[in-house]
Amino acid sequence: MANLKRLIILIFFLVSHPLITHADLLPANGAETAANFAEISVLKDRVRVALEIDLGDVHGFLAKAPQGEGPASNLSERTGKAFEVLADGAELVPQTVQLEVRPRKPRVTAFRPSYGLTRQDGRSAQVVYVVLDYPFDRKPAEITFKPPLTSDGIPTAAIGVIFDHLGVAVTDYRYLSRSEVFYPNWNDPWYSRFENPNLTRHHKSALMSFVSVEPREVRHEVIFRLRDLEGWLDLKLGDETLLDANAMAKIKQQAVDLFSYSNPLTIDGSVALPGLAKVEQLSVGVEGLKVLGSPSEANRATAILGIVLSYPRDALPKNVSLKWDLFTEETDTIPVQITDPAGAVPGQVTREAPDITWKNYILKWSDPKTQPVMVATSRAVMVPGLSFGLGVVAMFLAALAWRNRSGQWQGWAVGALSICLASGALRTMTVEVTFPTKTLPDTATAVDVTEVIVSNLAIARLETQSPQMSKALSRFVTVEGLKDVEMETRRGLSVTLPSGATAQIESTDGLVVERIEHTADGSNRILARWNALVTGGHWGHMHRRTVSYRALMDVEHDAGAWFLSGLTILEARIDPQPLSAGGNS
Repeated sequence: MANLKRLIILIFFLVSHPLITHADLLPANGAETAANFAEISVLKDRVRVALEIDLGDVHGFLAKAPQGEGPASNLSERTGKAFEVLADGAELVPQTVQLEVRPRKPRVTAFRPSYGLTRQDGRSAQVVYVVLDYPFDRKPAEITFKPPLTSDGIPTAAIGVIFDHLGVAVTDYRYLSRSEVFYPNWNDPWYSRFENPNLTRHHKSALMSFVSVEPREVRHEVIFRLRDLEGWLDLKLGDETLLDANAMAKIKQQAVDLFSYSNPLTIDGSVALPGLAKVEQLSVGVEGLKVLGSPSEANRATAILGIVLSYPRDALPKNVSLKWDLFTEETDTIPVQITDPAGAVPGQVTREAPDITWKNYILKWSDPKTQPVMVATSRAVMVPGLSFGLGVVAMFLAALAWRNRSGQWQGWAVGALSICLASGALRTMTVEVTFPTKTLPDTATAVDVTEVIVSNLAIARLETQSPQMSKALSRFVTVEGLKDVEMETRRGLSVTLPSGATAQIESTDGLVVERIEHTADGSNRILARWNALVTGGHWGHMHRRTVSYRALMDVEHDAGAWFLSGLTILEARIDPQPLSAGGNS
C-alpha cells in the first residue's frame, strides 16, 4: 500500500509537470542498458509484458484518461497501458497483475573493445515495475506489439526489449521503437519470428555444428534440441512433459551412442571414432549459450542439448571432412563452422550436399613442443691472480734453496721470502673466476629457468592423451617426479571457462620470482607467480580470460640442464572480465 501511494504521488507529479522526452536515435546495440525495459512472453492464452519504467518516463507509459476525467485520475490503473498489444488486428485489453516501485534489475552489459562498456549514466536507480497480462481466447496467427508513440509515430521513450514464446527465446537484447508484427509458431516455438528481421537471436538454427581443428585434438560439437533427438531415436518418454535428472542422464547417454557413429568425421583419409563424448544441457538466451549443468528437471518441449565429440591427435591434421546425416523435418540446411589455428570459417551442409571439408592451408606452422631447460649457471669467485702467481714463483725459489741447502741456499731463500712479502702486499689485485654450479645463484637466473618451465607446462597441457603428456613432460621433468608433476599439471593448470570448455594457455607474461630456497640435497625451490592468457570454447562460444597463477617449483641441475622435480600450484585466480568482445563467434 505504501508503494502504491508513493507511485500515485509520483505519477501525479510527473503528469502535472510533463517532461518533453523523445528518443532521437535508438542505437542498434546496448539495449540492455536502456532507461526503460520490457520482458515480453507469449504464452498459450495470453501475452505477458513486464515493464521497468524509468521514473522520468512514467508519464509516457500512461494510457489516456477516460473521456471527461482529469489527467491525474486512476493513475495506478493506467500505468503502463499505453503499451498496446493486438492479436490478429484486434486490440487486447490489458490487466494489471503487479505494480510497485523497486530497484532496477541488473542486466549483463555487453563489452565492445572499440569503446568499452556501454554507458549506464542518467537512469533512475529505481523504476516503476508493472506486469500486464493481455489475454486472448484463441491462438492468434500474428501479434502486434505497439510501444508508446506520439501522434507522429516517434517513441516517447527508449525501450529495450527481449521476447520469448512458450519459454523459447525469440530475440537477444533489442530496441522496440515502432509497431512490430510477430508470427508465433504454435507447433514449434523455435521457429516463431518477427516480420522485422532485426528482431532475432544469434542462434537462429535449432541444429548447429562446430568443428575445431587443434594441434592435439579435433572436436565436433553439435547443438540440438531434445525434440530433434526424439525424431532420430525412440526415447520411450511416454506422455511426460517434465523430465527429471535421471531421465535426462539416460537421454544424454542415448545421444552419445547416436552421435558417436552418426555424422562421421574422416581425418587424413581414415574414418575416426571419438575418444571422448560429453553431453550438456544448454539454454539459449540474451547471454548466448549457457551450460546448465544438471538441473533437477527439464522441459521436454524446450530442452536444448550440446554434445562434444573429441578425437585426440598427435599433430595438426592435413585434412578433415564431415558427412552429415542427421536432418530434421523442419531443417534441410545445417550451419557448420570450422575453426583452426588461423581462425573460423562458416559453412553449411544440406540434404543435397551433406559433405564439408577442411584442408590445412597454414603455410607457417610450428608444432608446439616442449624443450630442455638449458640455462647456464655459474658461481663467480674473486681470485688474487698476481699474488697467486708470485706465490708459485716463491715456491719454486724455495724448492731451489732446499736443493742447494749445502751450498749457496741463502740467496734463493731470501728471494722466495721477498716474493712472498710482495704477493701479500698485492693480494687486493683480484681476478674474477667462474665455476659451474648446480644451485641458482641469483633471481635473474631463476627467472630465466622458470620462464622456460612455465612455457613448457603450457605446451604439455595441450596434450589430451596421458602418454603424450608424459612424453612432453619428460623433456624437462625428472623421472622420479614425472607422475606427480603430471597429476598437478592436470589439476592446477586446468581452467573451466563459462562455456564449459577446458581452457588452453595461449601465452604467459608477468613472471615474478618471489623467493629462492636452496635445499639440503642440492636442489632449489622457487616460489613464483605469473599471468596466463587462456582461451577455450564450445559450440561456437569462445572465451578469453587472464588467469593469475602462483606456484612452488622444485628444480635441480643434471647433465647441463635444469629439471622440474616437484610442482605445487598454490593459486589460480581468474579475471572475470573478458579480454575481447566474447559472445558467439
